[in-house]
Amino acid sequence: MSRSLSTRGIEVSPLAAGDLHVAAALLAASQRRLRAARPELPARYEEPPTLEHVLAELMAHDGAHAVKLLLDGRPAGFLAGYPRLEPIWGRAAWSPIEGCALADGVDPEHVRDLYADWAEHFVRRGFFRQYVHAPVDDPAFEAAWFRTGFGQMQAHALRDLELHAAPPAGCQVRRVRPDEIELVEPLIPLIALALMRPPAFAMRLPEELASYRGSWEEELSEPGAHHWVAVEDGRALAMATFYLAEPGPMVPDDAWELAVAMTLPEARGRGLMRSLLAAGFGEAREAGARWCVTDWRTASLPTHRSWTGLGFRPLHHRLHRHVDERIAWTEGALPSV
Repeated sequence: MSRSLSTRGIEVSPLAAGDLHVAAALLAASQRRLRAARPELPARYEEPPTLEHVLAELMAHDGAHAVKLLLDGRPAGFLAGYPRLEPIWGRAAWSPIEGCALADGVDPEHVRDLYADWAEHFVRRGFFRQYVHAPVDDPAFEAAWFRTGFGQMQAHALRDLELHAAPPAGCQVRRVRPDEIELVEPLIPLIALALMRPPAFAMRLPEELASYRGSWEEELSEPGAHHWVAVEDGRALAMATFYLAEPGPMVPDDAWELAVAMTLPEARGRGLMRSLLAAGFGEAREAGARWCVTDWRTASLPTHRSWTGLGFRPLHHRLHRHVDERIAWTEGALPSV
Protein backbone atom coordinates (compact mmCIF):
# COMPACT_ATOMS: atom_id res chain seq x y z
CA MET A 1 0.00 0.00 0.00
CA SER A 2 1.19 3.56 -0.70
CA ARG A 3 -0.18 6.74 0.83
CA SER A 4 0.38 9.93 -1.09
CA LEU A 5 -0.69 13.23 0.43
CA SER A 6 0.29 15.52 -2.37
CA THR A 7 -0.85 18.70 -0.69
CA ARG A 8 1.75 18.17 1.99
CA GLY A 9 4.34 16.54 -0.23
CA ILE A 10 4.25 13.34 1.86
CA GLU A 11 4.46 9.86 0.37
CA VAL A 12 4.83 6.56 2.22
CA SER A 13 5.41 3.39 0.21
CA PRO A 14 6.97 -0.07 0.65
CA LEU A 15 10.73 -0.21 1.02
CA ALA A 16 12.02 -2.46 -1.75
CA ALA A 17 15.17 -4.57 -1.54
CA GLY A 18 16.87 -2.11 -3.86
CA ASP A 19 16.18 0.71 -1.39
CA LEU A 20 18.27 -0.72 1.45
CA HIS A 21 21.14 1.63 0.62
CA VAL A 22 18.77 4.58 1.07
CA ALA A 23 17.62 3.32 4.46
CA ALA A 24 21.23 2.62 5.45
CA ALA A 25 22.19 6.23 4.66
CA LEU A 26 19.30 7.49 6.81
CA LEU A 27 20.32 5.20 9.67
CA ALA A 28 23.96 6.31 9.37
CA ALA A 29 22.87 9.94 9.70
CA SER A 30 20.86 9.01 12.79
CA GLN A 31 23.91 7.29 14.29
CA ARG A 32 26.00 10.40 13.71
CA ARG A 33 23.43 12.48 15.59
CA LEU A 34 23.34 10.01 18.47
CA ARG A 35 27.13 9.81 18.71
CA ALA A 36 27.28 13.57 19.18
CA ALA A 37 25.61 12.93 22.55
CA ARG A 38 27.01 9.42 23.15
CA PRO A 39 30.54 9.23 21.67
CA GLU A 40 31.00 5.80 23.25
CA LEU A 41 28.65 4.31 20.63
CA PRO A 42 30.47 2.54 17.77
CA ALA A 43 31.60 4.79 14.94
CA ARG A 44 31.45 2.06 12.30
CA TYR A 45 27.64 2.33 12.29
CA GLU A 46 28.04 5.78 10.80
CA GLU A 47 29.03 4.02 7.58
CA PRO A 48 26.10 3.11 5.26
CA PRO A 49 27.71 -0.13 3.96
CA THR A 50 27.87 -1.50 7.51
CA LEU A 51 24.24 -0.62 8.10
CA GLU A 52 23.10 -2.02 4.76
CA HIS A 53 24.30 -5.40 6.02
CA VAL A 54 22.44 -4.88 9.33
CA LEU A 55 19.23 -3.97 7.51
CA ALA A 56 19.57 -6.93 5.17
CA GLU A 57 19.65 -9.23 8.21
CA LEU A 58 16.58 -7.50 9.63
CA MET A 59 14.67 -7.89 6.37
CA ALA A 60 15.68 -11.56 6.13
CA HIS A 61 13.22 -12.42 8.93
CA ASP A 62 10.13 -14.27 7.76
CA GLY A 63 7.32 -11.78 7.16
CA ALA A 64 9.55 -8.69 7.43
CA HIS A 65 8.00 -5.48 6.17
CA ALA A 66 9.40 -1.97 5.72
CA VAL A 67 8.14 1.37 4.45
CA LYS A 68 9.92 4.53 3.34
CA LEU A 69 8.97 8.18 3.60
CA LEU A 70 9.48 10.74 0.84
CA LEU A 71 9.05 14.46 1.48
CA ASP A 72 8.72 16.40 -1.74
CA GLY A 73 10.32 13.45 -3.49
CA ARG A 74 13.38 13.21 -1.21
CA PRO A 75 14.11 10.23 1.12
CA ALA A 76 13.18 11.33 4.65
CA GLY A 77 12.76 8.18 6.74
CA PHE A 78 11.99 4.49 6.97
CA LEU A 79 10.43 1.99 9.39
CA ALA A 80 11.17 -1.74 9.25
CA GLY A 81 10.20 -4.72 11.36
CA TYR A 82 9.10 -8.33 11.42
CA PRO A 83 6.56 -10.58 13.14
CA ARG A 84 7.24 -12.75 16.18
CA LEU A 85 5.07 -15.67 17.28
CA GLU A 86 5.79 -16.63 20.89
CA PRO A 87 3.74 -17.77 23.91
CA ILE A 88 4.38 -14.59 25.92
CA TRP A 89 4.43 -12.01 23.13
CA GLY A 90 1.61 -13.55 21.12
CA ARG A 91 1.32 -12.38 17.52
CA ALA A 92 3.58 -9.35 17.69
CA ALA A 93 5.27 -6.99 15.23
CA TRP A 94 8.76 -5.84 16.24
CA SER A 95 10.94 -3.00 15.01
CA PRO A 96 14.40 -3.03 16.67
CA ILE A 97 16.46 0.08 17.40
CA GLU A 98 18.03 -0.14 13.92
CA GLY A 99 14.60 -0.45 12.34
CA CYS A 100 13.71 3.23 12.07
CA ALA A 101 15.40 6.51 11.20
CA LEU A 102 14.54 9.96 9.93
CA ALA A 103 16.75 12.25 7.86
CA ASP A 104 18.54 15.21 9.42
CA GLY A 105 16.14 18.05 10.11
CA VAL A 106 12.95 16.04 9.50
CA ASP A 107 10.17 16.72 11.98
CA PRO A 108 9.81 13.63 14.27
CA GLU A 109 6.06 13.93 13.72
CA HIS A 110 6.62 12.18 10.39
CA VAL A 111 7.38 8.88 12.12
CA ARG A 112 3.60 8.76 12.60
CA ASP A 113 3.11 8.79 8.83
CA LEU A 114 5.48 5.84 8.55
CA TYR A 115 3.80 3.98 11.38
CA ALA A 116 0.29 4.40 9.93
CA ASP A 117 1.26 2.45 6.83
CA TRP A 118 3.58 -0.05 8.55
CA ALA A 119 1.08 -0.85 11.30
CA GLU A 120 -1.79 -1.33 8.86
CA HIS A 121 0.22 -4.05 7.13
CA PHE A 122 0.57 -5.97 10.38
CA VAL A 123 -2.88 -5.30 11.81
CA ARG A 124 -4.46 -6.66 8.62
CA ARG A 125 -2.50 -9.86 9.30
CA GLY A 126 -3.60 -10.11 12.93
CA PHE A 127 -0.50 -8.65 14.63
CA PHE A 128 -2.10 -6.38 17.19
CA ARG A 129 0.84 -6.14 19.62
CA GLN A 130 3.53 -3.84 18.30
CA TYR A 131 6.98 -2.93 19.62
CA VAL A 132 9.32 -0.16 18.49
CA HIS A 133 12.41 1.53 19.92
CA ALA A 134 13.33 5.16 20.51
CA PRO A 135 16.66 6.71 21.60
CA VAL A 136 16.59 8.54 24.91
CA ASP A 137 18.65 11.35 23.41
CA ASP A 138 15.91 12.18 20.88
CA PRO A 139 12.96 13.02 23.18
CA ALA A 140 10.93 14.60 20.38
CA PHE A 141 11.12 11.36 18.42
CA GLU A 142 9.98 9.34 21.45
CA ALA A 143 7.20 11.85 22.10
CA ALA A 144 5.88 11.27 18.58
CA TRP A 145 5.53 7.58 19.41
CA PHE A 146 3.75 8.45 22.65
CA ARG A 147 1.27 10.57 20.69
CA THR A 148 0.50 7.48 18.63
CA GLY A 149 -0.52 5.37 21.61
CA PHE A 150 2.78 3.76 22.57
CA GLY A 151 3.98 3.48 26.15
CA GLN A 152 7.43 2.94 27.61
CA MET A 153 8.14 -0.71 28.42
CA GLN A 154 11.85 -1.53 28.57
CA ALA A 155 15.01 0.47 29.20
CA HIS A 156 18.26 -0.49 27.48
CA ALA A 157 21.05 1.12 29.46
CA LEU A 158 24.78 1.61 29.83
CA ARG A 159 27.35 2.43 32.48
CA ASP A 160 31.13 2.37 32.81
CA LEU A 161 32.97 -0.34 34.74
CA GLU A 162 34.48 1.86 37.45
CA LEU A 163 32.76 0.38 40.47
CA HIS A 164 34.49 -0.90 43.59
CA ALA A 165 32.61 -2.43 46.50
CA ALA A 166 33.46 -5.09 49.06
CA PRO A 167 30.85 -7.70 50.02
CA PRO A 168 29.09 -7.34 53.38
CA ALA A 169 30.79 -8.85 56.40
CA GLY A 170 30.35 -12.61 56.52
CA CYS A 171 29.46 -12.83 52.82
CA GLN A 172 31.63 -14.25 50.05
CA VAL A 173 31.41 -13.14 46.42
CA ARG A 174 32.80 -15.68 43.97
CA ARG A 175 32.29 -17.36 40.60
CA VAL A 176 29.63 -20.06 40.36
CA ARG A 177 30.86 -23.56 39.52
CA PRO A 178 29.11 -25.54 36.75
CA ASP A 179 27.91 -28.18 39.26
CA GLU A 180 26.26 -25.71 41.67
CA ILE A 181 22.68 -25.79 40.39
CA GLU A 182 21.43 -26.76 43.87
CA LEU A 183 23.07 -23.67 45.34
CA VAL A 184 21.56 -21.16 42.92
CA GLU A 185 18.21 -22.83 42.19
CA PRO A 186 16.30 -20.77 44.84
CA LEU A 187 17.39 -17.60 42.98
CA ILE A 188 16.38 -18.69 39.48
CA PRO A 189 12.64 -17.78 39.51
CA LEU A 190 13.07 -14.46 41.34
CA ILE A 191 13.08 -12.22 38.25
CA ALA A 192 9.94 -13.79 36.81
CA LEU A 193 8.12 -13.65 40.14
CA ALA A 194 9.10 -10.02 40.72
CA LEU A 195 7.98 -8.92 37.25
CA MET A 196 4.55 -10.49 37.66
CA ARG A 197 3.84 -8.17 40.61
CA PRO A 198 2.19 -4.75 40.23
CA PRO A 199 2.69 -2.40 38.56
CA ALA A 200 4.77 -4.37 36.04
CA PHE A 201 2.30 -7.26 35.52
CA ALA A 202 4.78 -8.95 33.14
CA MET A 203 3.34 -12.40 32.54
CA ARG A 204 5.25 -15.65 32.85
CA LEU A 205 3.61 -19.01 32.22
CA PRO A 206 3.86 -21.90 34.70
CA GLU A 207 5.45 -24.22 32.14
CA GLU A 208 8.19 -21.64 31.62
CA LEU A 209 9.03 -21.53 35.32
CA ALA A 210 9.03 -25.34 35.41
CA SER A 211 11.74 -25.39 32.72
CA TYR A 212 14.13 -23.03 34.53
CA ARG A 213 16.20 -25.65 36.35
CA GLY A 214 16.96 -27.62 33.19
CA SER A 215 17.96 -24.55 31.22
CA TRP A 216 20.13 -23.25 34.07
CA GLU A 217 21.93 -26.58 34.43
CA GLU A 218 23.10 -26.02 30.88
CA GLU A 219 23.68 -22.30 31.41
CA LEU A 220 26.09 -22.85 34.29
CA SER A 221 28.35 -24.78 31.92
CA GLU A 222 28.17 -22.21 29.10
CA PRO A 223 31.80 -21.22 28.28
CA GLY A 224 30.91 -17.62 27.46
CA ALA A 225 28.96 -16.98 30.67
CA HIS A 226 30.42 -15.35 33.78
CA HIS A 227 28.24 -16.24 36.79
CA TRP A 228 28.90 -14.54 40.12
CA VAL A 229 27.19 -15.43 43.39
CA ALA A 230 27.06 -13.94 46.89
CA VAL A 231 27.09 -16.71 49.52
CA GLU A 232 26.53 -16.51 53.27
CA ASP A 233 26.58 -19.54 55.57
CA GLY A 234 26.39 -21.84 52.56
CA ARG A 235 23.29 -20.11 51.14
CA ALA A 236 23.18 -18.16 47.87
CA LEU A 237 21.73 -14.69 48.49
CA ALA A 238 22.28 -13.02 45.12
CA MET A 239 23.62 -13.75 41.66
CA ALA A 240 24.70 -11.84 38.55
CA THR A 241 25.56 -13.18 35.10
CA PHE A 242 27.64 -11.42 32.45
CA TYR A 243 28.38 -12.09 28.78
CA LEU A 244 30.33 -10.36 26.05
CA ALA A 245 27.72 -8.00 24.59
CA GLU A 246 26.29 -8.65 21.14
CA PRO A 247 27.38 -5.90 18.71
CA GLY A 248 24.92 -3.27 17.55
CA PRO A 249 24.54 0.46 16.87
CA MET A 250 23.64 1.16 20.52
CA VAL A 251 26.31 -1.09 22.06
CA PRO A 252 29.90 0.15 22.54
CA ASP A 253 32.45 -2.15 20.97
CA ASP A 254 34.19 -2.82 24.29
CA ALA A 255 31.10 -3.78 26.32
CA TRP A 256 29.90 -6.69 28.40
CA GLU A 257 26.24 -7.39 29.11
CA LEU A 258 24.68 -7.87 32.52
CA ALA A 259 22.12 -10.45 31.44
CA VAL A 260 20.73 -11.76 34.73
CA ALA A 261 20.70 -10.36 38.27
CA MET A 262 18.63 -11.39 41.29
CA THR A 263 18.65 -11.07 45.07
CA LEU A 264 16.55 -12.86 47.67
CA PRO A 265 13.90 -10.43 48.98
CA GLU A 266 15.07 -10.80 52.57
CA ALA A 267 18.68 -10.03 51.58
CA ARG A 268 18.02 -6.76 49.73
CA GLY A 269 19.44 -3.48 50.95
CA ARG A 270 22.77 -4.98 52.07
CA GLY A 271 24.81 -3.99 49.03
CA LEU A 272 25.04 -7.53 47.65
CA MET A 273 24.29 -6.59 44.05
CA ARG A 274 26.75 -3.71 44.18
CA SER A 275 29.49 -6.11 45.29
CA LEU A 276 28.53 -8.61 42.57
CA LEU A 277 28.68 -5.90 39.92
CA ALA A 278 32.05 -4.76 41.24
CA ALA A 279 33.40 -8.30 40.91
CA GLY A 280 31.96 -8.80 37.44
CA PHE A 281 33.11 -5.37 36.29
CA GLY A 282 36.62 -6.13 37.53
CA GLU A 283 36.73 -9.30 35.46
CA ALA A 284 35.41 -7.36 32.44
CA ARG A 285 38.08 -4.66 32.85
CA GLU A 286 40.79 -7.32 32.94
CA ALA A 287 39.43 -8.65 29.63
CA GLY A 288 39.72 -5.16 28.10
CA ALA A 289 36.11 -4.02 28.40
CA ARG A 290 35.09 -0.47 29.34
CA TRP A 291 31.29 -0.60 29.46
CA CYS A 292 28.39 -2.70 30.66
CA VAL A 293 24.94 -2.79 29.07
CA THR A 294 21.74 -4.17 30.56
CA ASP A 295 17.97 -3.81 30.22
CA TRP A 296 14.91 -3.92 32.45
CA ARG A 297 11.16 -3.36 32.60
CA THR A 298 10.64 0.26 33.55
CA ALA A 299 7.25 -0.52 35.11
CA SER A 300 8.92 -2.64 37.78
CA LEU A 301 9.52 -0.17 40.61
CA PRO A 302 12.31 -2.01 42.49
CA THR A 303 14.05 -3.00 39.26
CA HIS A 304 14.02 0.47 37.71
CA ARG A 305 15.12 2.15 40.93
CA SER A 306 17.87 -0.40 41.55
CA TRP A 307 19.52 -0.13 38.14
CA THR A 308 19.32 3.63 37.86
CA GLY A 309 20.59 3.84 41.45
CA LEU A 310 23.53 1.65 40.45
CA GLY A 311 24.50 4.11 37.73
CA PHE A 312 22.97 2.66 34.56
CA ARG A 313 21.86 5.39 32.13
CA PRO A 314 19.15 4.49 29.60
CA LEU A 315 20.23 4.67 25.96
CA HIS A 316 16.97 3.72 24.31
CA HIS A 317 13.53 2.47 25.25
CA ARG A 318 11.40 -0.29 23.86
CA LEU A 319 7.87 1.03 23.43
CA HIS A 320 4.70 -1.04 23.26
CA ARG A 321 1.26 -0.59 21.79
CA HIS A 322 -1.60 -3.09 21.90
CA VAL A 323 -4.10 -2.33 19.16
CA ASP A 324 -7.66 -3.31 20.10
CA GLU A 325 -8.37 -6.55 18.22
CA ARG A 326 -11.96 -5.48 17.66
CA ILE A 327 -10.67 -3.16 14.93
CA ALA A 328 -10.70 -6.27 12.73
CA TRP A 329 -14.46 -5.92 12.17
CA THR A 330 -13.81 -2.77 10.09
CA GLU A 331 -11.98 -4.76 7.40
CA GLY A 332 -13.70 -3.74 4.20
CA ALA A 333 -16.17 -1.49 6.03
CA LEU A 334 -14.19 1.75 5.82
CA PRO A 335 -13.70 3.73 2.62
CA SER A 336 -10.14 3.97 1.32
CA VAL A 337 -8.29 7.23 2.00
